Parts: sequence; C-alpha cells; structure tokens
Amino acid sequence: MELNKFESIKKLNTERFDWKCRLRLQSMWKGLNRETKEFWGINMTLIDDSNHRIHGFASSKYCKGLFEQLKEGNIYILTNFKVKDYVGDETYRPVRNRKHIYFTTHTKIETDSGVGLKIEKFAVDLFYMGEIKKLAEDNRFLIDMVGRIQNVRTNIKSIKNDVEKVITKFDLTDGRYTVPVTLFDDFGVQFAEELEDCKQTEIYIIIAAAKVGLYEGIANLTNYPATRIYINPTHYSIGELKAKMLETIEETVSSPPQEITELKTLTIKDIKAMTPDSTECRVKCQLKVTKVEEQSSWFYAVCTKCPKEISRVDGVFKCEDCNRIIPYPDKRFRICTLCSDNTGSIAVIFLDQEVTRIIEKTVFDIEVDAIQENTEGKFPAVLKTFEKKVYTITLNITENNLKKGSMVYEADEIFDKIESSANFDPSTNTDTQMVEAATVDLKDDDLSTPTTGISSTKTRPRVDIEPVAFDPKEDTPAKLNKKDKKKKE
Repeated sequence: MELNKFESIKKLNTERFDWKCRLRLQSMWKGLNRETKEFWGINMTLIDDSNHRIHGFASSKYCKGLFEQLKEGNIYILTNFKVKDYVGDETYRPVRNRKHIYFTTHTKIETDSGVGLKIEKFAVDLFYMGEIKKLAEDNRFLIDMVGRIQNVRTNIKSIKNDVEKVITKFDLTDGRYTVPVTLFDDFGVQFAEELEDCKQTEIYIIIAAAKVGLYEGIANLTNYPATRIYINPTHYSIGELKAKMLETIEETVSSPPQEITELKTLTIKDIKAMTPDSTECRVKCQLKVTKVEEQSSWFYAVCTKCPKEISRVDGVFKCEDCNRIIPYPDKRFRICTLCSDNTGSIAVIFLDQEVTRIIEKTVFDIEVDAIQENTEGKFPAVLKTFEKKVYTITLNITENNLKKGSMVYEADEIFDKIESSANFDPSTNTDTQMVEAATVDLKDDDLSTPTTGISSTKTRPRVDIEPVAFDPKEDTPAKLNKKDKKKKE
C-alpha cells in the first residue's frame, strides 16, 4: 500500500512545482475588476485532511471552463502547480497562510474518485468578538466568526449612487458581545430565504471570510465574494458557544443588577463653568435651536472605502489614507447650529446619524429633492425645521472645550423634542457672552472635522510577511517607505 501519496498543504513551498494534493474545494468565486468588471480569474479556498487551508488562484489565461467544471464541496486531485509567497500588500485574503497556489498551463485538477482520509466540509479560523474592532484596523484578511443570530431584518431597500440595493441585516452575538452584520443583494436575499426554511427557533451560524469594517466607529461584518455562511452546522464551535452562552445567562441571573449611571443634566452656564482640569464627559442639556447656520457647509465628503473625511484638491477628491481618487464620495450631514437655554448660548454641531434619523433623509435624498424642486445651491429647507424647537441633547465635552476654551460642542444624541413651557424661554435671559456668536465658524475653534470613527484601511506591506496569526496586542504593521520597498524588490 502506497503511503504519503499526497502532499499536505503545510509542506508546500516555492522550490518545486510537481506537487500532488488531495483537496476539498470549500469555496470558489470570480475575480473581477471593481470598476471595469474585467474578468481576472478564479479564486478558491482549498482544505486538506488536516484542516489546513490555502488560497488558490487560476488566472483568466488558465481557467477556461473551470468555473463550470468545479463544484463547491467536492474533493479534487490537484497536480503540477506553483506555490507563491504573498508580497505583503494584498488585501482581503480569505486564508491566513503566507503562501498561495497559482495555476499554470501544466496544472491539472481532477475529481477524486478514490478512497482517502476524511476531509471536513469546511475549515475556519474563528475569532473572538471582543477583538473585532482591532481586526477592523487590518484590511489584509477576511475573518471567520461564530454566533447566534438575532434581530433579523430582510428586504431592506437602499439607494446609493442612484442604484437600488436590497439589504439583509441581523446581529451576531456570543452572549457577551454583539456584532451587526449587513448582507448585500443576491447573497443577502438567498440567506434570508434559507432562514425561512429553518425550523429551529434558535439559529447559530458560522460566517466564513467576512469583511470587517467600521461605520461611524462601530465594527461590523459584510459579505465579500469569498464569504460563505453555514447555518446550524455540525461543528464543535457551536456546542462550545451554546455552553458559554448558558454560563453567561446563569451569571446574569446570579449577579445583582448593575446600577445604571445617569448622565448629568446641566445648563449652558454649568457647562461654561467647567474648569480646565475637568475630565472629558457626556452631559444632557435641554436646548432650543435658536438658529441653523446657513453660511457653513451642511455636509462633508467621506471616502467610500474608509470613514475618513476628504476634500477636493485640484478638482478631484482624494483619500490620503487609501491613496486613491474618489470619483463620487459618500456624504454625511454636519449641521452648525446656535442653541440656547435661559442661562446662555453655545454652538452645537449636529452629525449625520442623528440628523438622518430625525428628518428621515440622507444627504443624497436632499440633493435629489433639490433637483426635482429646482432649488439646487440653496440651503435645504428641511434642515431649517430644527429652528425654534426644543430638544434634549447629549453633548460631548472634549479637551478642546475644557482646555482650549472652544464654545463649539458636538451633539452625540438628539432626543425627541419637548414642548416649550412658559418657564422655558431662552430669549428672555440670554447670556451676553454669545451675542456676537451669530454665526458658527468651525475654523476658529480648530474643529473642522468631528470624530467620525476613522478607520485606517491602507494597504500595509511587510518586509517579513508573516506571522499572520492574529494577536490583539500587536500593532497593525506600518506601511513601508519607498526606500524599503525598493530594497524588498
């Protein structure tokens, strides 16, 4: 009996090409140019009988008929292929392996018709939900995660760049942490249909090769061409998760309820009286919107790849972090307002999430309305509806306010308006310190960009390509300078 007939993924190296491996095709997807949709080739995730994984790629030159020939889940014999090292600047890799398989004109892939060792249906490299924000800072890899789904919302219609998208949303939880998940278009629709067929009341999933990112500072998962979701699979991680979630419930029942810390409700006079040695905090205020400033820009442009604010330079938008031109950037609200109570007045910035929630429109919606109403170039009337209304606002008191004396504050939350009563009339006793602050000029306060949860998703090439194992304490690798890059080449 012949032993060691096939090579293990772990033993693959770049020194030869006459390899012979027995592998299961876990997933397969087409590689396309994002803008031109040019077909580049076929990507695949392959696993062996030791649960080792590797990424394979067959360029358009060597994959004629391959996509129709192969089927996810089948086992194949792969021979005569190259093994290449990653150069270090590739993004969204589905497998944390320093090498990948590259098809050549001599490569053969045939269906396994023999009897061999068992190969699992899929293999994953699961990550702890508590570290997802750290993972979002490194765009080299897609990630795998296990959890129970809840709060499912299907068939959500969204219009972006004049294109309607269908979105499926749900939350993934491990009992301690919750991660929002958004699935787009056909992938989300298919997942929603599969959920309807599930008879179990509690649904656990493993989401493999998901894209992790940040939106408004909150880490989330979305689907990528490599993404696959396994519903209620027979996998050891599901049993472990159920046991841990049961322990969490028992701990919650046996532990006394935590005391909820209420935010302090302060007047504008109280806020102005805060000393420079005070700590940064969040406070509540009941404020009347005296004026919405029309002279300042009511929105700002954002990179479509990362949440960084960008500006037009030489006629084009460019993101310095991503080092790419953004032909049509995303847009977010930033409204400058003058707010008052019966002790004084301050400038308050209303940001995108709260403005969108209250007026139920995005920046793009307002721009479309302006085109239809022939009011382009004018300040949107819907934003003026904030004026003369009273809101309970949660303000962020920052170092810029405490130590630098800035009178411009950022609204973290804007609660539903309250009815003005006879004893609340800011106009009867306005603090004279803000009389000259009839307009809000962000430049004077060095606050041109509020915190928007900036995520650095730049490509980060390495000299030492690995290790690729995730370490939450490890800093994200720095980008090579041009000199180092030339040495590497």
